[in-house]
Amino acid sequence: MTKSTYDTVESGRGRDRMQKLLMAVIFVFAFGTMAIASDIAFYVGAFQPGSYDQRTMTNDVEKIIKDAGALFNDIQKFDDKELDAFGRWADRNTGDGDFDIIWLNGQIPSTLYPTFNKKPDGSRAEKWLDDGNMFINVADWFAWATHENGEKERNMDAGAANILDLPENIIVGQDSTLMKATAAGKKFIPSLGNQYISNRPVNLRALAAPWEAAEIFAEKGNLVDPVVLHNTKTDGYLAIISQSKLENMGDRGAVCSEFINNWVVDEVRLLPVEPAGKLTTTWGSIKGE
Repeated sequence: MTKSTYDTVESGRGRDRMQKLLMAVIFVFAFGTMAIASDIAFYVGAFQPGSYDQRTMTNDVEKIIKDAGALFNDIQKFDDKELDAFGRWADRNTGDGDFDIIWLNGQIPSTLYPTFNKKPDGSRAEKWLDDGNMFINVADWFAWATHENGEKERNMDAGAANILDLPENIIVGQDSTLMKATAAGKKFIPSLGNQYISNRPVNLRALAAPWEAAEIFAEKGNLVDPVVLHNTKTDGYLAIISQSKLENMGDRGAVCSEFINNWVVDEVRLLPVEPAGKLTTTWGSIKGE
């Protein structure tokens, strides 16, 4: 090979390497902020009577899995016989670099937050949020209690306060509070309707840095539900959705599915694990706007 031929070949190889490097850089900038291989777990243990029944909870969870499951690599359900396994699952998904979700049925099992506030700091629940993950809580007051042992064992309002490091009135008992959907609620969660009743809304007056209300879907003055609280320091999220009595709840399965497919995908940028065609038509219509 002559020197001129060698130089030409090397020049071509150099251009190829540069093109590959450029494509890699473009890929990182385009997709580097997307959460890949996210996982989700559902707590399907005992619930607060009056806020759920077994059939409705089961149907809600199955609807969420059917409508939003394409976004997740691993989907698990844990009941009260599987609390140790639930804790191990949470540990594996804390510190893994992914954005993961735990869905709660309004109760918080002791494996995530030791009952009676025995561990006010450093619980798995707090570490979960500090790692930049999300809780979705429906039905009853977040972290108030567990029924895992057959009766109601209370953390009371200190549970949420300890996990979030916020005042105890961050969630308040306000029965029959008529919430009106915001523009964001109508856009991202159309199944919410124009108004609905919340019994345990979030109190924005108790919100303090580094927490912010990332999105409000329905409100009455300073009381909001559904709402997404976001820790701007740790990037953790707490979504409060339909903390209400059974007769006021609406279709929680549809509401949670739309919230994940529409708002979470848009905000956190989840990549679907399965073909995009399996995402809901609601998500497709929003992206087309």
